[in-house]
Amino acid sequence: MKGIGRLWRSVVITLCFVVFSVGGMLISAVLMALLMLLPGPAAASRARARSVIGFCFRLLVRTLVRSGCMRLETQEPSRLARAHGSLVLANHPSYVDVVVLISLMPQANCVVKSALWRNPFYWGIVRAAGYINNTSPESVIDACAEALRQGETLLLFPEGTRTTPGQALRFQRGAAHVALRTGAAVTPVLIRCDPPILTKNSPWWLAPERPFTFRVDVCEQLPMTGNGTAPAETAAIAARHLSTTLEDYFSRELRRHEYA
Repeated sequence: MKGIGRLWRSVVITLCFVVFSVGGMLISAVLMALLMLLPGPAAASRARARSVIGFCFRLLVRTLVRSGCMRLETQEPSRLARAHGSLVLANHPSYVDVVVLISLMPQANCVVKSALWRNPFYWGIVRAAGYINNTSPESVIDACAEALRQGETLLLFPEGTRTTPGQALRFQRGAAHVALRTGAAVTPVLIRCDPPILTKNSPWWLAPERPFTFRVDVCEQLPMTGNGTAPAETAAIAARHLSTTLEDYFSRELRRHEYA
């Protein structure tokens, strides 16, 4: 029976990927183009596009849950609704992270790989939503700071890529630079996935032996200070220190939640 259950979950996950890819291509080529043609300011066009993305991600999450592939547990998700103008930082163990978090806060902005801007399935989606292209570190930091100044919620994964299961967190300094430049409050989000799925270097089509539990713990905001006027050398040192502090915070809190 366990083998049949795993086969069923693998089939569901594979179908979700196929439908998501084909649907993404159709949405990019047709729906997003139509939304961008509607009258109104650019901000309204971005909001419409993000609403569509949020709906699709909620549908995907609901499919994974109702099919028995995933159990979703959230703690204090209402804190995300109050995170306007703040920086939401999350650890990144799985591809599912982005889907779940955007389903919970569909109007958030985020940084996406530059490859997605050329991807035939998703190019129209990321452009219509106004997501930030990670073409270069400095331009990304500038764009992130501007999004926060505009009052947007900004989702970032400080690791920059998915964490290999069992390895310690290693934060890059981009998120720290953004926090210091803007002084925006940080809302930490702790993500755990047991057993791991869609991790780095794992087969995307192979489901684990049992349904995976995806836990999202939204922590209280951490106040930040900064104004972006520090000399470059001082700013680099401050970003290194803050990045280490955030890395230690996430590592400590993930351990605490794991054994609570």
